[in-house]
Amino acid sequence: MKGDKKGAYCILSSGGWWNQRLLKDCGVIPYLLQKNYNFHSVLVGYNAKPSTLSYLDKYLDGVEIDFLPDDKLETRLQYIHDHAKDIDLLILYGAYPRYVPIVKYYRELRPNGKVYLATDANTHWMDRIDHDAIEWRQFLNQCDVIAASCRKTQRYLSIKWSAVIELIRNGWYNFADVNFDNVFNQKENIILTVGRIGSVQKRTELLLETFAACYEKIPDWRVRLVGKIEKNFDTFLENFFDRFPQLKNKIEFTGLIEDKKTLMEEYKKTKIFTITSDFEGGTPNVIAEALHAGCYIITSDVDGALDATDEGKCGSIFPVYDPTAFADILKRVCNDKKLIKSGGLRAFEYARESFDAENIVDHLYYLLYNIKMN
Repeated sequence: MKGDKKGAYCILSSGGWWNQRLLKDCGVIPYLLQKNYNFHSVLVGYNAKPSTLSYLDKYLDGVEIDFLPDDKLETRLQYIHDHAKDIDLLILYGAYPRYVPIVKYYRELRPNGKVYLATDANTHWMDRIDHDAIEWRQFLNQCDVIAASCRKTQRYLSIKWSAVIELIRNGWYNFADVNFDNVFNQKENIILTVGRIGSVQKRTELLLETFAACYEKIPDWRVRLVGKIEKNFDTFLENFFDRFPQLKNKIEFTGLIEDKKTLMEEYKKTKIFTITSDFEGGTPNVIAEALHAGCYIITSDVDGALDATDEGKCGSIFPVYDPTAFADILKRVCNDKKLIKSGGLRAFEYARESFDAENIVDHLYYLLYNIKMN
């Protein structure tokens, strides 16, 4: 620990850090604790390569990373032993049993330290894991703040675990100093999705097949897909464009966009942002990005759907993997300029009310220390 600063250490249960992960909440919260609350923030994980972490210096100024030599639990426990005196706040992401011995050992060494567990969970995942063991109950009791990123998961875990679960959404911080002035004058008839294009969970094929089924009803619209295309999706795309050659100029692939300002420009010119996933971990980070840019949200009924749409005030929800319902919504929304405008305006306001990362960290700090920022 440097000087009289508190130490905030985010320790991953396994794996390491990469650029995109640095700008998720597990990196943003330690950064803002350092920026606004004078913490000394450290990210800890295995398999990180400094050459691939350009975002650390570019965006997370002053935050440090400690690289573990391997992925063993024993290595993480040794790290706790060596740094316990500096770890005033232990930050954990994911409801992983592997965290149980880590927190237990930390509490032995720092009984007055704080533990924040961001569950990063969805009901699909939690239903597959048995967390009724005595060790797990003790682990929950050793956490000062336990959070879910959407209300459905918050309610579900509160009942399942008989514990106080806070709502701390996955927010967005304007690292790239993006200007949103006159954003609604820039918007085009674009349906945007951002993520791992073609992954099983994301159901990108549902978006494309549904657009193909109703494009004659929305002829002035096009689809843009931002993200790396999964290898196993090539066969689907080849077959899709064989069946719908007329859509080749209506469906655009940008590839992965790592530059944050460039990515936000995609959102800014978009009227509709869509998620077609089978499930997501709470409210996905892309939702906060899309809301900040004033996009109308159309999403499958994932756990965070009501949070993403402000309970329907800035978006619409369709049943998971229901192409008919999805098509009906697309046709209705794309042909309703007033709905898109009012929904986009509400999204813009809602993002600043509920998905601003600095406000979220202020709330977390209060939950941990019962001190409001001046």
